[in-house]
Amino acid sequence: MLLTQADIATTYHIEVVKVYDYVLTLNLEIEYTWGRTLSLLDCLFFFTRYAPFVDVGISLYSQLFPGLGTSTCERVYRFSAWSFTIGIAMGEIILTIRTWSLYDRSRVLGMLLAAFFLICWTVIFTSMGLFLESTHAMRFPVPEKAACFADVGNVLLYVCWCVLLVYDAGIMILMVVQAISVYSAKRSSPLLDALYIDGVAYYVFLFFFSLANVVTILTLSTDFVNLFSSFTRVLHSILTCRVVLHVREQANYARCIDSDDVSKIGRLSPFSTVPFSGHVPQTLRQRRSTVVD
Repeated sequence: MLLTQADIATTYHIEVVKVYDYVLTLNLEIEYTWGRTLSLLDCLFFFTRYAPFVDVGISLYSQLFPGLGTSTCERVYRFSAWSFTIGIAMGEIILTIRTWSLYDRSRVLGMLLAAFFLICWTVIFTSMGLFLESTHAMRFPVPEKAACFADVGNVLLYVCWCVLLVYDAGIMILMVVQAISVYSAKRSSPLLDALYIDGVAYYVFLFFFSLANVVTILTLSTDFVNLFSSFTRVLHSILTCRVVLHVREQANYARCIDSDDVSKIGRLSPFSTVPFSGHVPQTLRQRRSTVVD
């Protein structure tokens, strides 16, 4: 998407990380998502998990392979930009539902979160559209350089990342408040750790990478406007999908072993709507054995 070796290297390496993460978590995906009736959340999960292979791959192709026409560069750039935006939005829906579930799916909170989401993402989609209107991708005339580059007309892209910062900060605050309530009551378990500690940690990572995008856009030249876009896109996909898989794994573990957590599983809907497999992963059996000892 951009004519910088740093951007090409970043895109390439994060795609490798995505493939590596996919291999590491494929067994969890098979156990907890395959062979079941698809729900809306499952559809969001599969889109979030697999879309980066397509959009980041196409983006990398446009950067590495010469011979693409200007019109093709334009279409690829716009497709990647909108696919990145929609993909992150789908992941945010999953994370928002997850946070809402922690509050027993409160109707009032659900309406507030829906309004918060619509306001933030209306601004993001509008800003992205305005950014793309002033940005034109074209074929680079020097064969040994990247095939496509972007002539950026404005830096409105930073607005997208700023609004995402605000949205993630709001969701993270809700999680922290609920986590304080739970742990102050001295309630802890692998399932609750997956819900709260991991969740907050993931949001901290996403927050700082969104911040890195804002700083990069506002302080560096327009050649680097998308330096961390692919990285953040893929990281968002990885962490979001791990949230779903890890919670389902721990919920299955709770059904098998931790009777104290069984009453909490209903609150995890729709994350834990996975049939009880009767199987406790080896890592969880070892963890339980350590606790008992």
